[in-house]
Amino acid sequence: MKIRRLVVASMVASLPIVATVTPAGAIKPARFCPPPFQGPLTFQQVVDEFPPPPELPPDVVQAILDGIDMNHDGMLCAKGLPHAEDFIDNVANNPNDG
Repeated sequence: MKIRRLVVASMVASLPIVATVTPAGAIKPARFCPPPFQGPLTFQQVVDEFPPPPELPPDVVQAILDGIDMNHDGMLCAKGLPHAEDFIDNVANNPNDG
């Protein structure tokens, strides 16, 4: 009888832990851009704000942006400089992602 009580007590004690670890409670990490970058910007916003050279075909521009977008969310961070632009992928507010 004592073993049964011990098993029941340990199961009841572990219920709050199980309830907090469920995947349904997971929140999608917030995406952000580190200073001095602006954004996150959509691909269209990047093209509008920092127009590519006119001789660059749109599919090449898309391929370049896709290559920078490592987390595949369609968002990038941009740092405009006087004669060039820097682009990086936005990162998650989670050390295990991004």
